[in-house]
Amino acid sequence: MTASIAQVTFAGYLALMLVIGVYAGRFTERTPADFYVAGRTVGPLALALTLVATVLSAFTVFGIGARTVGTGLGAFSFLGLAAVFYTFVFASVGVTLYRIGRERDVLTPAEYVRDRYESPALGIVYLAVTGIFMIAMLAGQLIGGGVALDTLVDIPYTAAILVMAAFMIVYVHLAGYRGVVWSDVVQSTVLFVVLAGVVGYVMIGLDSASIAAEAATVEPSLFTLPGPDGTWTPLAIATAALAFTVGVPGYPHTIQRYFSAADETTLRRSGVLFALVAIPIYLFGTLLGAWALGVVSVPDPTTHVIPVFIEAISSPVVFGIAMAAATAAIMSTADSVALTMSSMLSRDVYRVVVEPAASDEREVAVTQGFLIATVVLSVLLALAQPAGIFDLIAFAVVGFATTTAPVFLGAYWRGATVAGGVASLVLGPGVTILFFLEVIPPVYTFGMHYGFVGVLVAYGIFVGVSVLTATPGARSISAYSRSIVLDRE
Repeated sequence: MTASIAQVTFAGYLALMLVIGVYAGRFTERTPADFYVAGRTVGPLALALTLVATVLSAFTVFGIGARTVGTGLGAFSFLGLAAVFYTFVFASVGVTLYRIGRERDVLTPAEYVRDRYESPALGIVYLAVTGIFMIAMLAGQLIGGGVALDTLVDIPYTAAILVMAAFMIVYVHLAGYRGVVWSDVVQSTVLFVVLAGVVGYVMIGLDSASIAAEAATVEPSLFTLPGPDGTWTPLAIATAALAFTVGVPGYPHTIQRYFSAADETTLRRSGVLFALVAIPIYLFGTLLGAWALGVVSVPDPTTHVIPVFIEAISSPVVFGIAMAAATAAIMSTADSVALTMSSMLSRDVYRVVVEPAASDEREVAVTQGFLIATVVLSVLLALAQPAGIFDLIAFAVVGFATTTAPVFLGAYWRGATVAGGVASLVLGPGVTILFFLEVIPPVYTFGMHYGFVGVLVAYGIFVGVSVLTATPGARSISAYSRSIVLDRE
């Protein structure tokens, strides 16, 4: 009974996304500016909600609950802290990149990098390295959806992945970024309302204090720091928050959103609105994961703890809606990643290296082809299930953080160089990957989050090599940055 209603709800949700995509496609022009950034016309509420939908992925519905069960309520500490920091990054670096995007008519992060450093090769290196983490993030979303729908809703894992991927390809193919934004507005709203509703029901309709007490009986260290396994030390919380603070605003698909803002005020307001929505959602996910220990046995895999908890305390209809919310979280990130990666492949590889004289319509058509290829590659990785959802997505987030030095510092520092960018993009992510694979033992993080170590390496190498090498020409420095650059001359 539950599975049947949940399946109908899931199908209805996918149909809604398709309708939104078809409708948005009526307003979408086949030009790069419109297909990639909706003609730079996105307002504050829509931009805030698309940022929320992009950031709060399968990580929110599945990963946070599992992390809370294993490491305690401290999981919220670094996420909440990082969400506050995001607002300041959006309002500072985000606004600067927005200005540069307008000044230079930049549409993709890789285009910004190659224009800033007068180096198509560096743009391709940036795309290649971020592509590793984009595929990991996209696969992580599909894994989360596939496993959950297979286990909880009786939709076979492979079928669930293929259906989500197919629907995502269709509505992004039809409407581009406008379709992504419009669907994100719905998806982030659904996610917030469902999680808030369940939390409210536990607090008002059930005895949340008794449930929390029972959870503390199951795991005495659940509500204390550093948590059951000692994860959340002050140093670990601070460094994880800092790594995420650099990583999330540095997602290529987040950077592309800076370029889409209607104006500077839109970007600043959307940063504040983002925090007002994201922090409660992080808290809701953490609370539901903690409360679950007082009601249900920990499932295998633990990533299902929040859905299992919701199923235990609610009706089949509510559970079906919750699974739709989970699907919303998954697809809202996946579609953004897929569009950004395919747009960079088309604009920054195909149109620069293969066919410089290609028309705008041809570029968009190639983007649509790369969109299919990107999703197919991610589906293949998802079918292999190389890692858990939290670990895979957290790896992608901190991986993106290690690619931001050429982007963020390049907006402010005239002394930034191509050699510094290449060295940073190779060594920073390389160290992070080696820590993730445990080729470098965790002891060498010295208690810090491994992603933060990668960020330190990336930024240190970037500055060190840039100081020792020749700078690009004066034309590459944005007029909006000249007044605040750190000039080494």
